[in-house]
Amino acid sequence: MQKTRLGISIGLLGAAVYFMGVLGIIPLVLVAGYILLFEQNEWLKRCAVKAAVIYVLFALIPVVVGVIGDAFGFINVIIGWFPGTFRLSFPGEIDSLINIAAGILRAVLLLVLGFTALSQGSVKTGKIDDIVNKNL
Repeated sequence: MQKTRLGISIGLLGAAVYFMGVLGIIPLVLVAGYILLFEQNEWLKRCAVKAAVIYVLFALIPVVVGVIGDAFGFINVIIGWFPGTFRLSFPGEIDSLINIAAGILRAVLLLVLGFTALSQGSVKTGKIDDIVNKNL
């Protein structure tokens, strides 16, 4: 079993980087940064980059939903210039539901990848793997 410079197995550190993504951005950056700076194993570096890419992609979802909500607000301002009571609104609380679903999906994906990484395995994630391969 291959060990890291910390003396723990590569699989355990790979799992740790995914689990840190569930906890938040600061733990993820600390562990992924350590891996990218000090570890030599390519699989481990790929895990660090993949965890960071997943975190960033799922963090962009609330931003996109917010921009859509702001667009509705902008259109309502323009509509407000004209007489009448017509207003556009984002359907129900769908923005909150999308944000909650994205958070749950991110956590589940990172947990599955983390448990798979314990045995130094990997789960194919399609476009995310393409992004990792392109940038590593």
